[in-house]
Amino acid sequence: MKKKTQYTIFAYEPGTEVYAISLWYDNNKPTDHLAIYKAKVASWSYDAEEKDVLYYLESPDGKWWGDSIKGEYVSESFDELMEYAKELWRNAK
Repeated sequence: MKKKTQYTIFAYEPGTEVYAISLWYDNNKPTDHLAIYKAKVASWSYDAEEKDVLYYLESPDGKWWGDSIKGEYVSESFDELMEYAKELWRNAK
């Protein structure tokens, strides 16, 4: 029998204005290009395997982004997200 684990999940409420990193792919392969966009949280779910929140975002005018975004790429703070984006870009292989 597997042991139960209790999690505390922190997630932005739907409707929250956030910034999100969009990673660019070429022929389904990641590139070293990324962008930060302003967005609004439409909904979220929890991915137990990844142990991360997945956000479903909309543009400020309400257009759905088209895919989920890992919680590590979403923040209310542009400056915080910019520092993380720099780290991602420096470590791109």
